[in-house]
Amino acid sequence: MNNERAVELLKSLLKINTTNPPGNEAKAVALIQPLFEAAGIDTEVVTYSENRHQLIATLKGEEPGKVLAFTGHMDVVPVGEIPWDYPPFGAEEADGKIFGRGASDMKSGLAAMVAAMIQLKEADAPIKGTLKFIATVGEETSSIGAEQLVKSGYADDLDAVLIGEPTDNELSIAEKGALWVRLTTFGKTGHGSTPSCGINANEHMIAILSKFQTEFQFDYEADDLLSEPTSSIDVMHGGNGTNVIPDKCSVEIDMRTLPSQNHKEIISALESLIDTVKKDIPELKATIEILNDMRPVKTPKDDEFVQRLAEVIEDVRRKKIEPYGFSGYTDGAFFSQVEKTFPIAVVGPGYPPVAHQPNEYVEREPFFDSIKIYKKIALDFLS
Repeated sequence: MNNERAVELLKSLLKINTTNPPGNEAKAVALIQPLFEAAGIDTEVVTYSENRHQLIATLKGEEPGKVLAFTGHMDVVPVGEIPWDYPPFGAEEADGKIFGRGASDMKSGLAAMVAAMIQLKEADAPIKGTLKFIATVGEETSSIGAEQLVKSGYADDLDAVLIGEPTDNELSIAEKGALWVRLTTFGKTGHGSTPSCGINANEHMIAILSKFQTEFQFDYEADDLLSEPTSSIDVMHGGNGTNVIPDKCSVEIDMRTLPSQNHKEIISALESLIDTVKKDIPELKATIEILNDMRPVKTPKDDEFVQRLAEVIEDVRRKKIEPYGFSGYTDGAFFSQVEKTFPIAVVGPGYPPVAHQPNEYVEREPFFDSIKIYKKIALDFLS
C-alpha cells in the first residue's frame, strides 16, 4: 500500500457515514478488514451491538517481545446545521486538502495507521514482538467501545499505546478527565396563577446553580501540561407550559479535571453544596446523576516511549518537539484503567481547530508524515 492508495483508503472511509449516533462503524470495519487480510495480517471483529463492530488486527514479529498498539475511533460527530462548501461525506480534494466529516477527527489518523501497518508487513519489517491495530466504536459518546475492549481484556498485554487523534503531528502525553453530571430538582405542579399552591422545581434549580457559580471551587494542584480545571452548564430542561408550575428541572454540567483531582470528592462537594441550599429551602429535593466519568491521563515526559516518539517525530518533521497536553479526552481514559501501567501518547495528522467544524479537512503532507511516524516508532519500539 503506497501513499496514494492510503489516500484512496482515507477517502473511502470519509464516504462512509459513521455519524454517532447511530455509528454504523461495521461499514468501516468491512472496508478495512479485507485490506489487512489481503496483506496477511490477522484480524478479529468484536461486536459491540448491531451495526457497531470493532476491529483488532495483529502483526507479530518472528520473536516474542513488547506489544505496541495503534488505536483510533471510527465514529464521527454530526455534520451540524451550518452549510458546508464541500459535501460532508464526499471526500472531495482541493488545494492539497481532503474534506469530509472525520477528516481531522480522526479517520486520517486511522487510515494512516492502517497504511503504516500494511507497509511494514509488505516490507517484511524486522520487528520483535507485536504490533496491534485497534479500531473502536463510540469514542464521541464516552468511549463506549474502548470500555468494552478494556473490560474484555484486549489491552491486558499492551506495553505502549499510540492514539491517532488530531494533533497536527505534535505529541500529546496528557489529557483532562471528563466528569459530566445531571442535577435534577423535584417540585409540585400547580397553576401558574397560584404559585403558592405548587413547588417550583425551576426556582430550586436556580438557587443551586447560583450557589454553584458563586461558591463552588475545585480543589486541585496545577499541572505543567494542562490548563486549570473547568466547568460549564450546558443543558437545561424545566417546565412544559407558561401557566404550569414546573415539578421537575434538570441541568447537565461538563467538568474537565486534572490528574490531581478525585472525581468522587467532586461529587461529594456537589452534595455538600446542595445540602447548604436545603438549609434555606427545606422542601428542596435534588439528585445527582453521573453521565460520564473519564479519568485524566498523563504519561511522564521522561518515559522512554515518549522520548523515542519525540525523536521519531523530530526526525520526520525536522523540527523540535515539545510534549504537551490537551483539554479533550480520548479512548486513552479507558486504556489507562488497565492494571498494568504503560505509556499512552497521542499523535495524529488532523488539524485540531477544524475538528467538529464545517468543512473539516486534513492536508496531504501531514497525512503522509504520520504514516512515516507510525512506521518509525513501530520499528524503533519493537526492535
